[in-house]
Amino acid sequence: MAHALAVRRLTVSSDERDAYLARLAERRASATACGVHFWAFERDDVTGEFLEFVETRDRASLTTALDQDALFTETLDFRLAPTRAETAAFDTYLEIVTPPPSHT
Repeated sequence: MAHALAVRRLTVSSDERDAYLARLAERRASATACGVHFWAFERDDVTGEFLEFVETRDRASLTTALDQDALFTETLDFRLAPTRAETAAFDTYLEIVTPPPSHT
């Protein structure tokens, strides 16, 4: 079965950056508890520019993981004032699985 990967590029302002970084630990723990791989990278030469990756074993699991991401299940108070980071959408990619070579 093909793995599924969601990729999100986002930029947070300097005043939003600390709050974004603080939530990463919660999101990583939530992903791990669900058997999901989660990575976040900050661009080396541009502070506040991030790439996030969420990987699962299949498309259905990816949908579930994104629906349960701690970033989107914050308390109501948080949801009243989301940062620009939360409005960035994920792009979804499916693994290309090639059949093993046939030995005839």
